[in-house]
Amino acid sequence: MNRLLWIFISVLCITAMFFAGSDSVYFSNKVFFTSCIIQIISIYNIFSRENEPYSLEKMFYLFSLFFFGVAPLLQLFDNSKFWYYRPLREEEFFFLNILIICILILYKIVYGIFRKTIKVPRIEKKLNSFKVTDKINFLNSLILIGLSSLSFLLVFASNNFNIFPMLVRGGELVADAMKNVEIDESPTKWLIVNNFIRPISIMCFLYYAISKEKNKFVFTVLGLLALITCFPAAVPRFAAAAMYIPVMLVLISFVRKKNVFSLIFIGGLLFLFPFLNIFRNFGNPDEEKFKLDFKMFTEPHFDTYQNFALLLSNDIITYGRQLLGVFLFWVPRSVWPDKPMGTGAFTAEKMNFFFSNVAANYFAEGYVNFGYLGIILFLIFLAYQTALVDKIYWGTKRTTTGDFFSVLYAISLGFLFFILRGDLLSSVAYMFGFLFAAIFVYRITTFRIKFINNEK
Repeated sequence: MNRLLWIFISVLCITAMFFAGSDSVYFSNKVFFTSCIIQIISIYNIFSRENEPYSLEKMFYLFSLFFFGVAPLLQLFDNSKFWYYRPLREEEFFFLNILIICILILYKIVYGIFRKTIKVPRIEKKLNSFKVTDKINFLNSLILIGLSSLSFLLVFASNNFNIFPMLVRGGELVADAMKNVEIDESPTKWLIVNNFIRPISIMCFLYYAISKEKNKFVFTVLGLLALITCFPAAVPRFAAAAMYIPVMLVLISFVRKKNVFSLIFIGGLLFLFPFLNIFRNFGNPDEEKFKLDFKMFTEPHFDTYQNFALLLSNDIITYGRQLLGVFLFWVPRSVWPDKPMGTGAFTAEKMNFFFSNVAANYFAEGYVNFGYLGIILFLIFLAYQTALVDKIYWGTKRTTTGDFFSVLYAISLGFLFFILRGDLLSSVAYMFGFLFAAIFVYRITTFRIKFINNEK
């Protein structure tokens, strides 16, 4: 069944791509052929390993399908250019496609080697500390509600006690609501509130959701607090994915069946992400149009491929400086004025883009740090980490009930997609903020449970 499914979707995707570009004067046989290879490799791996309905490996190939397979080909047909820079040339598309095919094949080989050779038993003992086996009593329920309420209040206060910015991400209506309010634009405060404090609310809900015995009232209160604090239309789309993929996997058993998660994710990227984009400029009639067509792949949301190609064409290498900024992301710029900017902004500066908030994908990060050797090193690191975490999760028969590691794993699915799209500096900072929030909630609640049991 899986084989028939991936063949059907491959044929459907390739046929759609052909008709989308057959009338284009920019149609290129060699770019079309290599893009189809990328799509086929991606689709095959998305629907392989039917005993693992979702995994970091599948997220890697879901990313490559859309950002390396579909979007670049449509951008070629449309002769798309971003940030007032020139469109890519046919040779640049073809060269990068060949490079990406090599990346996909090498990743599969290295990932497979690590999946077979990594030993899990030693790690499994450490993971037992992430079990939520005890019944959550009334006092611990109050702790969860208190943490979630505090998260809501702090986010509410950071928006100057205005509920509207907590429900809509931006646009004219938010600007009107906040026009007479002085906003603290401290980047440190913004990072702490959005990357650590805000996720606490949804982590409290997830902690309670995986417990074995639940009170419906507490479950509802925590759910409402999490929804208001982390409303999908008010947070960046990657953050919405990182928050609500775990919710979906924990609460809906049907999603955990074979192929369902991949199909839902594909549908979400095609339908939900364009819809959420409306709320970036809510209140602007020109932006409040939900469009579902191939045109969205030719817009700047999918600029990461072209930015990668431009870094290659201009041979821009920093010899590890960008990576140093990633390792020391937690150091404020007030302390380190020369701290490297994110690779997206760095690319924009080098290319003289008029806009700096652009994407630089994971392999572009490898190249800009150490050239082609960097791409290989980054690929090996990615293959090892994804194989390790996938084997820990699937090799030790994890469950979504009573196992907080399953929440951390589900969080990593959404963040891997964000890390692959780039840039690495911002994605790593966000990921650690979310993981710290999850572990913070777990440690406080678990400590209280153990303390009460010891008292008895």
